[in-house]
Order: sequence, then structure tokens, then C-alpha cells
Amino acid sequence: MNILSSNDIHILDLPDEMLRAIFNKLNMADMLYSLVDVNQRFDRLALDSLYIYHLDFSIEAFNNYNSSTYTHILDRICSKILPRINQKVTKLTVDPLSMERILGAIDYSQLHSLSFVNFEPKILSRHLTGICSLI
Repeated sequence: MNILSSNDIHILDLPDEMLRAIFNKLNMADMLYSLVDVNQRFDRLALDSLYIYHLDFSIEAFNNYNSSTYTHILDRICSKILPRINQKVTKLTVDPLSMERILGAIDYSQLHSLSFVNFEPKILSRHLTGICSLI
């Protein structure tokens, strides 16, 4: 297709560099939920090790969603996407709403950094005690 002679430009006509720039504007959960399994090219770009080494599942990333939408997004990510990328994740950020689902979904064998955000000290202590008993 000759892009210069056509008035219709589609997202798949863009070069990888432009698609990466667009993907970088999305939060991680939106990008994984919306673009993985669309096509092989999006999978290759979205699941690139340099892009997904740090997964951020803090609530700020989901501030535009209601709880049922947030749950639906987490369900898909935990069941369909995390098992495909567990070897690539080295950093993980979770909040009280996502922690149990995200940490319980897979074994993060390459995880070197785990960040907790928006936790009250008593609740975090209770969760950490539970995590330590599993190790």
C-alpha cells in the first residue's frame, strides 16, 4: 500500500518506533490488556523484554476505571498474559487491590524488586507476614 497516495493511514502502517512511542504513553495494564493477542506484531512490541521488565499495577494506573472493569482487566492479565512473560519481569509494583491477584498469579523467577504503594502500615505488615510464610 502506498501511504503517500492514500488518505487512509492505519495504525499498522506506522513504523515500530512510532508504535513504541504510542505504547509508552499507555499505562502498563492498559497496554497489556488492549494490545496483547491483537496480532503478532503488537505481541512482539508489547511483550518485548526491554518494555515489560517493570510491571506497575498500582491503582494510579487504573484511576479511570470502576472496580468491576479493574477486576476484569486483572483477570485477563493474570490468566492470559502473566504466564507468558514471567521470565521477563524483574521489577513489580503493586497496591492493596492488586497485590494478592498479581503475586498469586505466577512464579516470578527473575523478580529482583518488589514495590508496595498506598498500603497502610498495619495492612502491609499483615500481607508481608502472609507472603513470608509462603516462601
